[in-house]
Amino acid sequence: MVTVVTERLLLRPFRRSDVTQFARLAGDWGVASMTSDIPHPLTEAQAVAWLKPGRGEVRFAIELGGQLIGGAGFYRRRSGAAELGFWLGRQWWGCGYATEATRAVVRHGFEARRLPGFTSSHFVDNHASAGVLRKLGFEPVGRGRIACVARGHDVEAVTYWLPAKRAMRAQPMPARTETAPRWRAWLSRLAGRPA
Repeated sequence: MVTVVTERLLLRPFRRSDVTQFARLAGDWGVASMTSDIPHPLTEAQAVAWLKPGRGEVRFAIELGGQLIGGAGFYRRRSGAAELGFWLGRQWWGCGYATEATRAVVRHGFEARRLPGFTSSHFVDNHASAGVLRKLGFEPVGRGRIACVARGHDVEAVTYWLPAKRAMRAQPMPARTETAPRWRAWLSRLAGRPA
């Protein structure tokens, strides 16, 4: 199990115990309506299914002071590049947490997964996500329409690209990746606890 520590945040795998907080935060209209795949309203049963990463996906819970405040991660496309996604609970908007968390996720993808690049998209009315992507060095490469489950229809979006070469030239961010020792992860699974 991989965790990433940044200056203010802990990025860790989602846990079953995150379901209630996840449903409350991600199910908020202001959050869900800016994502492609989070429904509104979001039930706890839907949250349980959403928290399980699919094949090729890396999903981190964003934790601040021991509290779940959002999520960030990526899935690898057939091309080898990854699609970055992220969200934060409304009360933590505007504090720089999304930029801090996504910078660490992108760095993890480039360093640990050897990804050639990242794509990411935001709806045209999501100016905050546009700002986060620009701060990370992403550049717009096109526009199109993307389905939004919460809104129930396709929404115009801007797509961005960040190649590994450009990202690695950027200022390094202090973060460390930790992997739980195999024996500890194995014992935790036996006890039914997250590692």
